[in-house]
Amino acid sequence: MRVKRKAIVRRKTLEVDITVTLDLDDRFESVDTGIPFFDHMLKTFARYARLGLEVRARGDDEHHTIEDVAIALGRAICRALGDRRGIARFGDAIVPMDDALALCAIDAGGRGYFHIEGKIGDSGIKFEDFVHFFDTLCRNGGINVHLSVKGFNSHHMMEACFKAFGIAFGKAKEFGGVESLKGVSGTEL
Repeated sequence: MRVKRKAIVRRKTLEVDITVTLDLDDRFESVDTGIPFFDHMLKTFARYARLGLEVRARGDDEHHTIEDVAIALGRAICRALGDRRGIARFGDAIVPMDDALALCAIDAGGRGYFHIEGKIGDSGIKFEDFVHFFDTLCRNGGINVHLSVKGFNSHHMMEACFKAFGIAFGKAKEFGGVESLKGVSGTEL
């Protein structure tokens, strides 16, 4: 019988109060950050990754809220993946959305890194907060993510990125992977 791949992370500072509940093997979405577009993107990620996500967040400003949700969600991903033994580890996706096209490749092996190609205008959240969210999430979650995006409409571009990220992560978290050639698993990779 498999271990339950769940995590609850609470992050409370002078700037934010955040609780993230993540279940890699169930499906639900309940998100309230006080930032409607960001809520929509987090729900989109959860739906396309085929996982359960609940986020309750309040912050003193949009930047701190987005940054600290990324920290909490990244830590929840890291905890829920555990030693990562037996997961597919790699995932990819190509998502067209009207004028936008996003490509995402993931290695969930334990090393956090983020790279993006393409510039997106502000849409619901600032582009710099969008990049900071993914970079912070990747470092805290021990996942390597490469995103490429092009298009015209900023909303479509950001949403295509979250969908591609969700699909790719959904593949990477599933069981059926191969062991590392180094003979180690988890954050030691």
